[in-house]
Amino acid sequence: MLEQLRGVPVTQRDEQSALLRRALNPRLSQAEPLTVALYAPMPHEVDLLPLVAEYPQHRYAFPRCTTERRMEFYHVSDITTQLGRDQRNIPAPIEGLPCINPTTIDFIIVPGVAFTPEGKRLGYGGGYYDTYLPRCPQAQVIALAFPVQMVADLPTEAHDLLIPHIIHL
Repeated sequence: MLEQLRGVPVTQRDEQSALLRRALNPRLSQAEPLTVALYAPMPHEVDLLPLVAEYPQHRYAFPRCTTERRMEFYHVSDITTQLGRDQRNIPAPIEGLPCINPTTIDFIIVPGVAFTPEGKRLGYGGGYYDTYLPRCPQAQVIALAFPVQMVADLPTEAHDLLIPHIIHL
């Protein structure tokens, strides 16, 4: 799956990322400030970073892995200076930013390698989101997926959580 995902041409990924971001408009266009948990994308993932400029009324949080199967989200107000790379070279907030209380997150956009229409998700194998999501039960959980990421079925384990809202093309 990763090979297929990485094989999508950059121009196609950019066009599809823009369409997927636009699909979030009904959820993010409200004037009331929300706390939105995003991820800084790897090159083969849906690019969410333009959301910060498109919807400046919201507070944005990005994840940083802290220990095995544990991550926290941190408030990032400037993506050009406050996003760096973690020990595994994954885009992440720099040290010293305020940690976000999981109970204050309104929307959380979850990355993944593949998804099914029923909400099964193939992640990257660390279980970070599966352990974090129960900490924010009030948050609306969403995944954005390129067409190549949508598959008929995926193997799951007992700890794998379903993603209730998958927006795909």
